[in-house]
Amino acid sequence: MIKKGFIAGIVMVGIVLVLAAFTGKWSYLYFVSGTMGAVSLVLALAYLIDSIVLGSTGTFFSAKKTRKVSRVEDAKRFGAIAVPNALAALIYIVAG
Repeated sequence: MIKKGFIAGIVMVGIVLVLAAFTGKWSYLYFVSGTMGAVSLVLALAYLIDSIVLGSTGTFFSAKKTRKVSRVEDAKRFGAIAVPNALAALIYIVAG
């Protein structure tokens, strides 16, 4: 799951890079990638807190023992999506 999230994050950064190159507005890299990185990081934190509160398989209404993807794996995936986006925004800040 982590590999799929990391690849999805790289694809998102690639799309933003292409958009920034065609428009000539490199600030998109900061605003769009930074926002996607921050949102992904918040979602990762929310899933991690949710896994602590509810456990990895249960819900408020019923305990599902056959949950296919645990909340911790979802948190790792969103964290992996956040890494390339936050890194691209950070590089823009340092280089800009």
